[in-house]
Amino acid sequence: MQQPRDAAGTNGGGGFSWVFVPVMFVLLTFNSVMAVYHSRGDAAMVAFVATSYADLLLLFFSLWLYKRATLGSTRRNRLKASVWILTTMLTFAFSYMVMGAAGLTLPVALLVWFIAAATGIGAFSAFFEQGRINPAPPGEPMLLPPV
Repeated sequence: MQQPRDAAGTNGGGGFSWVFVPVMFVLLTFNSVMAVYHSRGDAAMVAFVATSYADLLLLFFSLWLYKRATLGSTRRNRLKASVWILTTMLTFAFSYMVMGAAGLTLPVALLVWFIAAATGIGAFSAFFEQGRINPAPPGEPMLLPPV
């Protein structure tokens, strides 16, 4: 089963050029190498940069595969789950680094973790609950607009 094509003949339109993507990966790699270099041997910082870099690479690859997967397929649903997990992991990793770097007080630290958790829950809702609510019959107001 093939994906529906839009008027331009592409699968969903709006992709990046093959020049833009490698340039962005080179810049991401350069930035990561410079962050490790400037960490001055701080093992926690090196681990953060390495895991964030690997997470971003896996996230971009999962998004690329997701966009090319057949609509409604099991593979597409699994890729959607992996995108959510990778995004949530990256959010919590950055929250952890903010906590360590800023030396926050307890109320502000709890707020940072609350925002990270709310982001993960919101992303879960957007990824997995979207379209599960049945629209209202014609003439009745809908509780949630279709996305």
